Amino acid sequence: MKRIVWLASYPKSGNTWLRMLFAAYHQTLGCPLNLDEVFRTTLSDSRRDAFAMLIGRNEFSDREVDEHREALQRSLAARLRPPVLVKTHNAHLRHNDFPLIRNELTLGAIYIVRNPLDIVDSVADHWGCSLDDGIGMLTNERLMIGGDGDAMVRQYLQSWSQHVSSWINTPAFPTHLVRYEDLQSATEFTLRNVLTFLGWPIDNDRIAHAINSAQFEKLQKQEAELGFVERSKNSTSGRFFRNGQSGSWTNSLTKEQVDRVVDCHGDVMQRLGYLHRSQTSHENNVQVITRCVSKHRSVAPRSRVGL
Repeated sequence: MKRIVWLASYPKSGNTWLRMLFAAYHQTLGCPLNLDEVFRTTLSDSRRDAFAMLIGRNEFSDREVDEHREALQRSLAARLRPPVLVKTHNAHLRHNDFPLIRNELTLGAIYIVRNPLDIVDSVADHWGCSLDDGIGMLTNERLMIGGDGDAMVRQYLQSWSQHVSSWINTPAFPTHLVRYEDLQSATEFTLRNVLTFLGWPIDNDRIAHAINSAQFEKLQKQEAELGFVERSKNSTSGRFFRNGQSGSWTNSLTKEQVDRVVDCHGDVMQRLGYLHRSQTSHENNVQVITRCVSKHRSVAPRSRVGL
């Protein structure tokens, strides 16, 4: 019963933007994209109300959530024709001795990754904390989000490097890597690769419509006019679609802050093309990482998962 394709990412890495592209790709050509369309084309593995229905009450423990993850994922997998796209921020690991991601239900995964230096400012704004606290989140090996009082149940992330590695190193199913920077600089090429991985038909008109409809500025404008449910109530800026630019860390982080991120995540950053390890000074890191971000680089699909 392998039907799920996970849309996995560390928070603020472009997951929602890719989901918006999917939503626009499937809608009637010529129609404007409504932000709520994203919830009709992709599902979530962490909605509290879904677990409440399964468990039969509104109050439940984190362990009860873990005990019911398999039932929820089976329910999600049975709703639509495969591949069933399910968003998650969970790392690919076990908690309370239960797997957060059920391999036996999984066709594959699309993992969206972003330069952690850019994530720092984004998560700090999203959760209303300082840049130093944002860096602390990315280095926290026990990081969790959601839970009590939140619309989402507890999600287990670990550090940024652990999160990335848990997904791109898994041999359990094919994983297609999407860099946020490539999605921004080569949107059509990157989207075509993702569609090929999913086994979906390549429709040039729909690709053009999706790219036009999901332009960052248009998403910003619609959020400003109508709001967006995924915006954090703690957000400093009061926006979900706030900046979206690659390389903005060069204007927001100090040398010491950059060094903290690189010291912790340098190995994985290098693997993903965000860092050249032969460069050690802050100034050289700035030059090399910025160049890596702007360079067009995309990973071809390992295999197709569509039926």
